[in-house]
Amino acid sequence: MKHALALIGLMLLTACSEAEAPRPDFRAALDAHLAAIEGKDLEAYKPTVTGGDDLHLIFPDGSTIDTTEGVFDFHREWFDDPNWVMEPEVVKVMEGEDMAVALLKYDYRDAPDGAPRSSWLVLVFQLEDGAWRLVHDQNTRIIQETSSETE
Repeated sequence: MKHALALIGLMLLTACSEAEAPRPDFRAALDAHLAAIEGKDLEAYKPTVTGGDDLHLIFPDGSTIDTTEGVFDFHREWFDDPNWVMEPEVVKVMEGEDMAVALLKYDYRDAPDGAPRSSWLVLVFQLEDGAWRLVHDQNTRIIQETSSETE
């Protein structure tokens, strides 16, 4: 009986310590994801996305990639281009129990001195194996209005 109580006590302590595992910092995960993109570093990018094959990327023109491997293939080619510049600004972060969303606005240039194109970016992350992982990436181009003067 004494051993059974000790075993139960040990099990309760183990359960409590597992339940109290620190929650991963979403902002740190978001920053790591954005730094991997800015650094054009595929190996740093990979651990920031889902380990599953259900990663969706929607481009500003509406075209899509619907698999994680397809997203990696795209980023491999994109990161090989040394000329582009992307300047993101985090506008809003919404964090739930196991899902988090970041809304960003970014300027993108094909070359450092190129004309910028602005877009909205919505990144959806899910808690996966104790870490925030990207599961959806949606870009929406911001159309610049041109003013017309009437005489």
